[in-house]
Amino acid sequence: MESDGEDTPPPAAARACGAGHRASHSLPTSAGGRVCLSCAAALLSSAASAPSHHVSHALAALSLALADPAFLAPLRAAHPRLLAAPLAEALAAAAARRDAALAAQASDLAADLAAAVGAPAASDLVARVARALSSGSLVKHLHTLHCLGILLNSTKDAAAYIGDKQSLYLNLVNNLRLPRFIPLHIDTFLALRITLSDSIINLFWYSDEIRGEILFVLYKLSLLNATPWDDICDNDNVDLSAIGRSLLQFSLEVLLKTQNDDVRLNCVALLLTLAKKGAFDILLLSDPSLISSAEAEDNVPLNDSLIILFADAVKGSLLSTNIEVQTGTLELIFHFLSSDANIFVLKTLIDQNVADYVFEVLRLSGNNDPLVISSIQVLSILANSEERFKEKLAIAVSTLLPVLHYVSEIPFHPVQSQVLRLVCISIVNCSGILSLSQEEQIACTLSAILRRHGNGELGMSSETFALVCSMLVEILKLPSADDIQKLPSFIVEASKHAISLTFSHEYDCLFLTPHSLLLLKEALIFCLEGNKDQILRKKVLEDSIIETCETYLLPWLESAIVDGNDEETLSGILQIFQIILSRASDNKSFKFAEMLASSSWFSLSFGFMGLFPTDHVKSAVYLVISSIVDKVLGISYGETIRDACIYLPPDPAELMYLLGQCSSEDFNLASCQCAILVILYVCSFYNERLAADNQILASVEQYILLNGAKFPHEIPGSLMLTLLVHLYAFVRGISFRFGIPHSPEAEKTLFHAMAHKEWDLLLIRVHLIALKWLFQNEELMEPLSFHLLNFCKIFCEDRIVTLSSSTQLVDIQMIAELVYSGETCISSLLVSLLSQMIKESAEDEVLSVVNVITEILVTFPCTSDQFMSCGIVDALGSIYLSLCSSRIKSVCSLLIFNILHSASAMTFTCDDDAWHALTMKLLDCFNSSLAYTSNEQEWKILIGILCLILNHSANKVLIEPAKAIILNNCLVLLMDGIVQEACAKGPSLFQHNQETTFGELLILMLLLIFFSLRSLQAILEASIDWQEFLQYSDDTESSSVLGIPCHDLCRLMHFGPSPVKLIASQCLLELLNRISDQRSCLNAELRCSAKYLKSIIAVTEGMVFDQDSRVAENCGACLTVILGWERFGSREKAVVRESKWSRLILEEFAVALTAPGLTSKSFSNQQKIAANIALSLLQLSQVPDWLTSLFSDSLISGIVANLSARNVTAEIVTLFSELMAKNYLNQEHIAGLHNLFQVCRRQAYEGGGGSKAQPSEQKADAARSSDDVRALLFGMMLEQRACSGATVEMEQQRLLREIDSFFFQESSLREQNSVK
Repeated sequence: MESDGEDTPPPAAARACGAGHRASHSLPTSAGGRVCLSCAAALLSSAASAPSHHVSHALAALSLALADPAFLAPLRAAHPRLLAAPLAEALAAAAARRDAALAAQASDLAADLAAAVGAPAASDLVARVARALSSGSLVKHLHTLHCLGILLNSTKDAAAYIGDKQSLYLNLVNNLRLPRFIPLHIDTFLALRITLSDSIINLFWYSDEIRGEILFVLYKLSLLNATPWDDICDNDNVDLSAIGRSLLQFSLEVLLKTQNDDVRLNCVALLLTLAKKGAFDILLLSDPSLISSAEAEDNVPLNDSLIILFADAVKGSLLSTNIEVQTGTLELIFHFLSSDANIFVLKTLIDQNVADYVFEVLRLSGNNDPLVISSIQVLSILANSEERFKEKLAIAVSTLLPVLHYVSEIPFHPVQSQVLRLVCISIVNCSGILSLSQEEQIACTLSAILRRHGNGELGMSSETFALVCSMLVEILKLPSADDIQKLPSFIVEASKHAISLTFSHEYDCLFLTPHSLLLLKEALIFCLEGNKDQILRKKVLEDSIIETCETYLLPWLESAIVDGNDEETLSGILQIFQIILSRASDNKSFKFAEMLASSSWFSLSFGFMGLFPTDHVKSAVYLVISSIVDKVLGISYGETIRDACIYLPPDPAELMYLLGQCSSEDFNLASCQCAILVILYVCSFYNERLAADNQILASVEQYILLNGAKFPHEIPGSLMLTLLVHLYAFVRGISFRFGIPHSPEAEKTLFHAMAHKEWDLLLIRVHLIALKWLFQNEELMEPLSFHLLNFCKIFCEDRIVTLSSSTQLVDIQMIAELVYSGETCISSLLVSLLSQMIKESAEDEVLSVVNVITEILVTFPCTSDQFMSCGIVDALGSIYLSLCSSRIKSVCSLLIFNILHSASAMTFTCDDDAWHALTMKLLDCFNSSLAYTSNEQEWKILIGILCLILNHSANKVLIEPAKAIILNNCLVLLMDGIVQEACAKGPSLFQHNQETTFGELLILMLLLIFFSLRSLQAILEASIDWQEFLQYSDDTESSSVLGIPCHDLCRLMHFGPSPVKLIASQCLLELLNRISDQRSCLNAELRCSAKYLKSIIAVTEGMVFDQDSRVAENCGACLTVILGWERFGSREKAVVRESKWSRLILEEFAVALTAPGLTSKSFSNQQKIAANIALSLLQLSQVPDWLTSLFSDSLISGIVANLSARNVTAEIVTLFSELMAKNYLNQEHIAGLHNLFQVCRRQAYEGGGGSKAQPSEQKADAARSSDDVRALLFGMMLEQRACSGATVEMEQQRLLREIDSFFFQESSLREQNSVK
């Protein structure tokens, strides 16, 4: 081998080296030198005897040359194998000399040579290095092993170049054995050294590094299928079991003792590779039957020790800080457990606490995904030994919960289902260990999985879905489930999403629907169990489940009729429905039954039985139907279906056939017929037909004809006869509507049974059509009158007619609607019952009938005309002649009041005599028994009746009864006494409001006066002198008609409470208007004194400022009427001129129009009144001077400037028209007002100027008590006030008319000025 200096010229032609080797072996370098391969080979071959530094120099030179392309190209082309053998010998010599540095250098060069030259050199190196390691101790061959490992790792098909694979493998295994000796003191060791063989001495130098290299080589050989268990090896006469046992034992011992993570990694990799090949399966079998009998005694204990050794060995690796080592160890455990090992291996590993170490790895994993996956896979297999594993799981369950949360947020995580299964095991077996917060956390995570999947946030496998549902079911079954506060809300969300997912046809319903239905079922049972407080707390869950049934399950059932074939799902849904119907609260179960029945449930049910013709489906369907009937009709009727379920056919046509058969001798057939009648009757309430109407009628009639003599003999007769009556009546009502013929004989048979057998109209729920048909048949009046009387009795007691909270029977609304229709005889039947009960002096029955009639009138007031046409006035009149109790008379009086209040005027024209007689009886009763200081209800209602009679007389009806009232001397005296007592109370009268007895009586008597004043005008207009009411009682004889003088009304207005003020002011206005009209007609002089008139003016002027705008309006109107009397005479003029309050009123009015914020609070809403007073004063023959000075130019200018379209009223426009006529307005005022009124008119036409109408208070149409009587009368008085009924539209039209009048007057004035 030769080399030149740094500045040598390019290499010359090849020539032999100084040793005389062939020139072809001398290869050039890019630096200009040459390397003789023969010299290098010779030196390397003699490395055992050559100086180390020479060999090292040669190795270094070759290493540099291999990196030189100029050298490498000819080497690769001509001499690829030349250096392999010498290099292998040098590596062996360095190992023999224990020259670690030289061995490492040789090993690196061998690896570089194989990588640079390729297969020729690599194959030779593999073969020679493997041969060197195939025998003997490997204690010196650390770098040789390392070199072989590199070669095996980098050379393609390296195993093919190994000559004796078996020997190599066995030698590697044998050298893997750890030394076993007694530890000696160092002096003892040195003393014995001379006597120890080299092989023994070598054991002391054994290190982790060598074992790591051996393990790596074994691992690579296993990957290359160069093990005794691979087909490419010659396995003749080889005990694979022994080899495997040795390798496993030696490797596990290394893994147990080492602290080096690289060694652990190589050992785990080797064991994992061999485990995948099944090399250790036979060694883990502990069942002697699986091993030959000769080996059983030796192997089984050894296997036990191997498993224990394996358990101890993996613990250290599991606690390693190297994640790769931990992951590999977990994979190794997983493959060991996945082999053919039986449950003994699992138990042993669990007993050796391997599960605890795996849980610790999982706890410290920090959600490292590979660690999580490997740990969960191992734990999932360990969980197969449930009895032993659950003890470990109970301790480590808290470790699983963060992992559950982690994997739940990753779509399709590889171990998501395994984690769920482990947690499920902990829920089932460790329920006492889990805290409430942990159980709540699990439920929250599970519901979140379903929610996110339902919202499309992440995917989910079918297995995961099934596990989530199962786990939630197990949580619901926990004894502590009721103590988990948020569990109901989690289950609400989870069950809703689970059902929506499985019933949306996106998944395999055959697999998933049972799980979601089981969850819904268990959730339903959960929310229905427990004490009252617990059930109440779970109310939201119950409501959600019922809503889910309505939203998802019922539509699925409807579609299943068309395209469904899943009997299991149908049965599950029917079972859930049955639980709701039978165990939910009465209200919810009834609503659910109504919902099902309203959804064509009966048609669906027979569709189910046709689609799935099995006894199981038929039983489930009829059970649900019977539960619906329990809620709709009552439990007795549902029981008939359950009793006959096994005999009932699944086809509606067969049901109709069975119904038309004779069942006198067949109890089972009779039971079926009863069940069929129940089903048909319930269907009628929900517009369902199991057959055509004519077919149903024919079958029912056939049943009546064939079984009429004995039906129904097999069950309580009254129940089924009642149902048969209602069903027949309904079918007949329908058939009459569509013109379907019927059988008179069947009708006669049923009518005979109704007359002679026990049945009860009120026993079950009845259809309005059936009830209407029954009360249209005159042949049934006698039995129906009995049932109607029973209805009145029950209604009087309970005010409702129900059998239970879930079954609606005949109610007052039905009866009222039938009376209102006018197509039945109920009204005449009630009047007839009333007359009969009065004759029999049956006070309780009278009270019952009257209460029902009153309730009908309250519901439909217009039915008063029907009852009057049936003679109810005569019947009621007889009550006041009998010795009935005060309660009866009060109730009857209330009925009379309601009839008077709601009947039309035309009805009274034909019944005047009856009303006159009744009025006289009422007056006699009133005069004989009234003690106005008492608290009886009767007299209050009697006064109300008298008021209504007087009110009707104003319309020219009930004239004679009204005269009897007005001219009744006792009533007049009573009125005088009450008024005088009220006036005598003075200021204390204010305390006697409607809440006091006297105050209530006073209000009613004032209302009577108000209606009598209106009646006087209609019936005694020619003979009444209205000025009599303007005089003191001392000045003239006491009045012979019902009324109150004006001065008493003024006292009541001044001292009385608000209701008294209002009624008295209304009466005063009515009187003054009548006096004014009569004076205008007769041109009569005023007969009262000026002082009297001044007192009236003073009171009315003062009341203009009253807080009640209605009282103020009435007083303003009274004042306007009196001011209008100024034209009649000098006395009136003097009185009017002396008025001081009018000036104050108008001054306030002026301030309100110019500066609204400065007016008094009491005057803020009285501008219309003041405008009318100002108008009246302007229309006097001589306008007061103060009024002229008040309406000065400056004031009018201020008013015009302050007005806007929003606060202009018809009264304001009228006032300005009068001011313009009296020349108070100049041209500027007129122009400003013209523009303002134009804006008002435009806004009125556009709909933007007027305020929106406020909804009027709902008026009562009938009275139920004396308080209602007073309220109705008060409302009637308010309706008759002037303009009180004017709507916003009417006020707007009046405003437009006044504006048009102003414009016309302005135009006329302009024309007059132009002419001048």
